[in-house]
Amino acid sequence: MYMNSTLQLNPLVRVVAMLILGIALGDVLADVVGVRIWLGIFVVAVAAAFVAYNTNVRPMVQSLMLFGCIIIGGALRMSMSVERSHFYFIQTSEPFSAVVSSMPIERTKTLRCELTIADGRFAGHRVYAYLPKGKDANNISALSIGDGIVGYTQFLDIDDYSSQHGAYNKGGAYNIATHFDYQRWLKVHDIVARCFLRDGAWQRDVVQLDNLSGVQRVQLRCMTLREKLLKRYRELAISNEAYGVVAAMTLGDKSSLTAELRESFSVSGASHVLALSGLHLGILYALLVMFLGRRRHNILMLAFVIIAVWGYTAMVGMPFSLLRSAFMLTLFTLAQMLQRNNVSLNYLAFAALVLLLASPWSLWDVGFQMSFLAVLGILLFNDRLRVFVSHKYLETHPLVNWCFSMIVVSLSAQLMVAPLVAYYFGRFSCYFLLSNFIAIPLATVLIYLSVVMYALFFVPCLQGLVAIAVGWIAKALTLSLAWVSSLPAASVDGIELSNVQLWLVYLVVAVVYALLFYLEKIYKPFDNFRPRV
Repeated sequence: MYMNSTLQLNPLVRVVAMLILGIALGDVLADVVGVRIWLGIFVVAVAAAFVAYNTNVRPMVQSLMLFGCIIIGGALRMSMSVERSHFYFIQTSEPFSAVVSSMPIERTKTLRCELTIADGRFAGHRVYAYLPKGKDANNISALSIGDGIVGYTQFLDIDDYSSQHGAYNKGGAYNIATHFDYQRWLKVHDIVARCFLRDGAWQRDVVQLDNLSGVQRVQLRCMTLREKLLKRYRELAISNEAYGVVAAMTLGDKSSLTAELRESFSVSGASHVLALSGLHLGILYALLVMFLGRRRHNILMLAFVIIAVWGYTAMVGMPFSLLRSAFMLTLFTLAQMLQRNNVSLNYLAFAALVLLLASPWSLWDVGFQMSFLAVLGILLFNDRLRVFVSHKYLETHPLVNWCFSMIVVSLSAQLMVAPLVAYYFGRFSCYFLLSNFIAIPLATVLIYLSVVMYALFFVPCLQGLVAIAVGWIAKALTLSLAWVSSLPAASVDGIELSNVQLWLVYLVVAVVYALLFYLEKIYKPFDNFRPRV
């Protein structure tokens, strides 16, 4: 009964569930059922649902037919995405014009970057471009995001290359993920081909961006701004290790993070601090709202906050975890305008609905899965776990309330995310609660000071002092998490979960949720219970 009432209060949850089922179905049948067949089935299903709606068919049957339409629509959308990512490749060079969309990465014998093709049959898609290391003045290492290049090259199938190098991640380092699918990762990020840019076969030039979408053009301009901000970071008095942490946590650039630093954050269970997510965007949102003060209910001011949130999201590359947070914060801001401050599962479902319709491939993105599951865990378990301590007691003890809230939120998110981390990376961090008590407060202060640092651009001496403080905090964060990762039994490694085992673990999580709901009913009359301290 409770589950039914929850679904009735959050109708978008059922819609998203059916859409996910349809996308998965379209992926499984991608080689058998094409777009035209799915389109025909969809038209017939919609017509049948329309007839059923205008007759005396039972409401249950109408609902099932509607769900069927959503499932078929999801399969159709997935089939369209699969067809869009299929290209034929020729054995000769062809002209191209493109825009650099990522900074070059140094590999063993070549340099690699991502190009967004601006003209031709690959227009609007991204490709990997490789260039031999050399002394050419036009070497791609001197290019920046947003620079245009033109030339001739032969485009090659990315799938042939990824099948041979599937054990390697996007940065070129070995990927320890046990279930990481490199080919899917390429499709999620719309990388459809690879090419080699030889000396003399390309040059810089002004490139017209008319064939790119408005979102792509805005994103390129915002990412150009990000490179300028990163350059300013390098000019300030911040050590190399601190720079890597600050750049990752504020602007989403992980290229300067060392392998040791990544491992330290991973073992301690604080990797989510390095990956831009709702935590970082929520801190920025709270900072903007705090600056508004009494004008926080002014429509123009709230519109400014929304624009700032989306501008930041575009600037750091629009990762799915940040897009989810941006959609939810936008809905929350609109609800504030309407004097409705409650956050429901509908917010999360709406974000998932938009992202899946825009990019069905995102369903297989690890960041997408972890971001949505973490928020789902918080929405489902946060209130359930709070019933064991009196609300009145927490209200009169702010410090206890803060500590208890940190524990509850961390546990709520971990219940949903930990199985997925074990599935993909074969690891469980035993001291994640301790790490969160260290990492989240320091990360909050670091992000606040980073904003202040950029705001003081007109006072270089003060900006330099704030930069030193930012470096100290980043250093304290890395040293603290290194200590946590060095503790005995800091993590359990070598976990191997099959698909069936993963679903069984989530079945256990569902049983835990049902038990907590039952216990909530028992403990609710004892809300005045005062724990001993």
